[in-house]
Parts: sequence; C-alpha cells; structure tokens
Amino acid sequence: MSLITDFLVAMWNNSCCPATLAVLVSYIALVRALRHRRMANIEAPFINGKRPLSSMTVSEAHAIITQLQELEFPYAFGKARRMALLKAGGIPTMSKLFAVTGQNNTRNAGRRAVDTEILLRESQSQPRDSDRYAMAVARMNYLHARYRRANKITDDDLLHTLGDGLAEIVNVVEREEWRGLTDVEKCALGIFHRALGEDMEIPFDVLPSNPKAEAGGWKDGLHFALELTRWTIEYEEKVARPTATNDQYVRVYVDSALPGFLRPAVRQMLGADLDHIMRASLGLEPPSLLLSMTLRLVRTSRKFLLRYLALPRPAIFAVNLVHTTRNPETGLYNFDRKGLQPWYIRPSRRSRWGPGAMFVRIFGGRIPGSYGNRYLPQGYDLMTIGPEPQRGKGLEEMGRDIDVIKGRGVATCPFSQAKSGVFTVRN
Repeated sequence: MSLITDFLVAMWNNSCCPATLAVLVSYIALVRALRHRRMANIEAPFINGKRPLSSMTVSEAHAIITQLQELEFPYAFGKARRMALLKAGGIPTMSKLFAVTGQNNTRNAGRRAVDTEILLRESQSQPRDSDRYAMAVARMNYLHARYRRANKITDDDLLHTLGDGLAEIVNVVEREEWRGLTDVEKCALGIFHRALGEDMEIPFDVLPSNPKAEAGGWKDGLHFALELTRWTIEYEEKVARPTATNDQYVRVYVDSALPGFLRPAVRQMLGADLDHIMRASLGLEPPSLLLSMTLRLVRTSRKFLLRYLALPRPAIFAVNLVHTTRNPETGLYNFDRKGLQPWYIRPSRRSRWGPGAMFVRIFGGRIPGSYGNRYLPQGYDLMTIGPEPQRGKGLEEMGRDIDVIKGRGVATCPFSQAKSGVFTVRN
C-alpha cells in the first residue's frame, strides 16, 4: 500500500487537480473496502469458534468453489486445470498409456484435450447430486475402466492426477493471484477432491491418515487437502523421469497446437511454472533470464492492479465453466473455444467473426462450422463424449454408476465423523 500512498503524495506535490485526486482516493478506498468482502463472507461461518471445519458440507464446499472459480480466481483455476493435465504426461506410466491408445497423435490430440477439459469442467462446476456431475464422472470412470482392469492405469496414477488437480489450484493462486487461499477455502477444495476421488473409486489407502490407518481418518477437508498435496509431490519425486513417451506427449499436446514461431517461448513459459523434477520429466526448457524477468514483472503488476485498483468481479460477469443450457436445436451442450480447433462450438456471428475468433484466425485456427460437421458444432453429449471407438458404448455400465454417484451426493458432512488424529506438516 505504500506505493499507492507515495503516488498520491507525488500527485499532490505536483499540484494535481484536487477534484481528480479526490476521485482517485475515493476509488482506491472503495476497492480496499470491497476487495476482501467475498473472502470474509466465505470465512464467516467458520471463524471465531462458530463452526469447526469438519462441519462443512459438500454443498457448502461446492458453493465456495463456485465463487472461487467463477468470480474470485477464474484465471488461476483455468490455468491450474491446464497445468495438471500437462503434468499427467510427466508420469511415465501415464504417458506410455496415452501413446498406446492410438489417440496420442496430432490428428486426435485437439479433440482429446477438449474432451478431457469438458469432463473436468462439468465435474468441477456441477453439484455432486446433479445429473451432469454424475454423467461426467461416470463417463470418466467408463473410459478408464478397461485400462484399470489391465493395470495400465494404477490407483497411484489416478490418485496423483486427482492430487495434482488440487495442488495446482493452490500453486497457481499462491504464485499468481492477488491473495492466497484461506484455510476455509482449502478445506472446501479438500472436500470436493475427496468426494470426486470417492466417486471415481480411487482408494486413499496410501495416505497416512486414511480411515484404515491408526490415525483413523482426516480431521477435516483442510487436513485431507494438505495430506493429498504432500503425497502428490512425493509421488512425482519418486516416479517422474524423462522418457520418450513423455516427450511425445508434449510434442503432440503442446507443440502441435502452436505455430512454429511460438513454440520455444511457450515451452519455456510452461517450464517456468514447473519445478525442476516435472520440467525435466516433460523435457521442457527452463526460461531464459529475459523471459523470467518479464514473467515476474507481469505477475507482480497483475497482483498489484487486482489488489489495489480493480473492483471485485460482480456476479453478472461470472466466468461460467460450461454452458448452463442445451442448444435448443440439437439438445446438446456447446462449448467455448479453448484452442485452434473449434470443437463443439456453435457457429454464430460472434464465434466466427468476433475479436476472439479473429485473433485465433491470425494463428491459423479454424472457425466454427469449418468442414461441415468435422468439429461437431452441434455440441457434446456427456453420455457419449470421448474417443470415437468408444462413442455410444458403456451406456449400461454408466447408468449403474450414475445411480451410485447420485446416491452418494446426499451425504452432507464427509468429515464430521472422522476421528481426530495428530497432523503435522513437514518443512
């Protein structure tokens, strides 16, 4: 805040118009008064001894996460999803699986990335007892099932993927946002990821405080979040190593999606967001000194502007992860562009000729409606989304899974019955 004060004093000393200065001071005071209001409202039920974190319900956790990813930190949550998906390719068993499925090539990579993004967005944005959440998770379970049965995807691999989704949210917010997450917000993230892991039938036996262990369970969602994050980091340290399939994963999902002149810079930017273990495992280059300084300047400036000069995002400008209604013409859900290929995007004047569309065209991207139905502009169906060979398959298995998932959704306080155990964080 001293920088702001110094700036105002300098303006006054330079005989700045008093009216202009008064308006600026009033605006900064308004930002300061409103900037932390959402955080305070989120924390209010659980501070000053009102309620323990163990009493937080699944629906409360969902409401908190919705505010964080749609209003408070939409940029960080979006980037965290992308980074977690990238890091999955740094685990050799996972990159090997991607390579042998026949889908890990430049022809299919664009759609695979969008399909995965959609399933994650659907599961992260919908209430646990909703049809869309249950269908998204059931579809993920079906697509993973045959590989799990063949032990080509291990339980530890899936737990790492789940944990990385959580860890990257915390990492990106701490590194790039105007404030960090509170314990209440981390508790909500822990509750969500615990529920998602349960619905994906991922065992938590390797975590020290799992209910079968002597500690007898986690105290609350915060306890679970910290423990899962620590295990995820340790797992990467143990298994992440450079392999040919890791390199192939990056070349397919990163290099092939970019114009040639951008690849070196983007690879270094991605490397800047990874620790040395995952950077080496993925074969990415560390950033140059100039790029490091530029990134640091941009992040510092963004933090400063958001904290002191930007009013909080109002609900009318919420960043919705998925469309809330179906395409009335097709009964399917459309998607917003997230790459150079317009998968599931409904052709419209804005999607074809708007500023975003024109920007994508500059870099060689396709417009919605290109090649007829090549990019499925009619939308996606959560019951059939995924690789073309699996299209329309698994409906019976998914139906049973959906019933089970929705049944679990009625649970309210997942940690209310957990025994209190000793919990320490190692430095």
